Amino acid sequence: MAKTATYIIGCKLPAGIVIRHGDQSMKLSGANDSVLINGFGITRDVPAELWEGFAKTFAGQPLLRNGVVFAVTDEASVKDAAREREGQKTGVEQLDPKKQQTKPDKEE
Repeated sequence: MAKTATYIIGCKLPAGIVIRHGDQSMKLSGANDSVLINGFGITRDVPAELWEGFAKTFAGQPLLRNGVVFAVTDEASVKDAAREREGQKTGVEQLDPKKQQTKPDKEE
């Protein structure tokens, strides 16, 4: 099987993320993008060298381990990968004020 030249990246972070490797960098679309698939912004044609370098450097980070940012090699896999990770939390979701257990400060 031939090595892929580019990847399609899904990112659920609200404002996306800029990935860097060597002298290359690219902004990945996030959940604030106008076109989403199951809550993920999709960035196509990410150079393989850039993605693979970034993924290797940050392999232990939760955003990659938990699937908040993922990579696939073909269009057919994008929807499946996003659907599998649809319920994944990023940790930066808005809190529901009704579920908070904080109380107002009392004046002294």
